[in-house]
Amino acid sequence: MKIIHDNNQITNKKNIEDFVILSFIDVLFLCLNLSFPGSLSVKTPITLKRGFEDEINLSATSLESSFQISDDFNGWPEIRIIPIEYVVEWYNSLNIGLNIKAQNDIERTLFSFLYFCNDNHSTFNPTLIVWIIQSLESFFGIKKNDSIIKTLKNRISLHLGKAEQSNKVNKKINDFYEYRSKFVHGDMDILRYGSDKFLRDPFIDEYSMRLIKLCDFGSTLIIACIQKMIIDNTTGLYFKETIEYK
Repeated sequence: MKIIHDNNQITNKKNIEDFVILSFIDVLFLCLNLSFPGSLSVKTPITLKRGFEDEINLSATSLESSFQISDDFNGWPEIRIIPIEYVVEWYNSLNIGLNIKAQNDIERTLFSFLYFCNDNHSTFNPTLIVWIIQSLESFFGIKKNDSIIKTLKNRISLHLGKAEQSNKVNKKINDFYEYRSKFVHGDMDILRYGSDKFLRDPFIDEYSMRLIKLCDFGSTLIIACIQKMIIDNTTGLYFKETIEYK
């Protein structure tokens, strides 16, 4: 009896196996860094089953800064160290599985956050801010018709509690949107690609430090928001407008 193998089926099976391997690494990275922010970065070349060579470059540098950012704002937002089993249990409760496309706000939050952490670009890339804002707006269910900045500030305060230094926090959020607006609308200063890797210059240092500080603050907000969900054992948020009469 002659067995005929379908090459397309074999190739597709290998593709799925490769996807499962990389997805497992993503989940491991997420869970460990939600348990202890900054605890795991993954930078390694990898040869997949098809002989395809790729590189995993998941960076937790900004996540590691979350403890310091929290201290800088007098303990807001609160960054915790959570037992890994709680994080894994919470993640499993989301039933994300091998979803290729995000199905809801929390999946959009996590997938966007992974884009932010997949640091495969130049050292300081302005698109990092776009992914942070995408992650935050997804988490808080902000839609295009909302008053975006005002709504985001209000919902952050509702979820994480009001910051003692609320003016400082609001200014930092305004900086996010100013930075993104300049980038998206073609109005920001752009470094020549790769120049930040080789040259030291006051403009480059100022440019890089602004982006680093915004990324550190944004990733701290995302970590704190997700950690609170894990602690509260919730898998989604719903905001509604209320009115009270006296």
